[in-house]
Amino acid sequence: MTAAMNNKRLTVTEMFEKYPDQWLFIIKPEICKNTSQLLSGIVQVHSPTRNIVHKASKKFVGGAAIKFTGDSSIPEDKHTLISYRLKNTE
Repeated sequence: MTAAMNNKRLTVTEMFEKYPDQWLFIIKPEICKNTSQLLSGIVQVHSPTRNIVHKASKKFVGGAAIKFTGDSSIPEDKHTLISYRLKNTE
């Protein structure tokens, strides 16, 4: 699992360029209201393994997205919206 180096917002095109063939856990996603297409967000975690990203996402509750940047049977404009809010670790 690799955590993102900074909290810079990236467009989907930038995500595909920076993280090829990776699963991304994206916080603060910007979603197009008309098409429900992911427009941008902050990559919190990236990994070539989907299970690593899903495991990392379990620490969050609220709104986030998971996106794969490689060849997939999932259309490019689709993404998985999940919940994200940092869970209390006390």
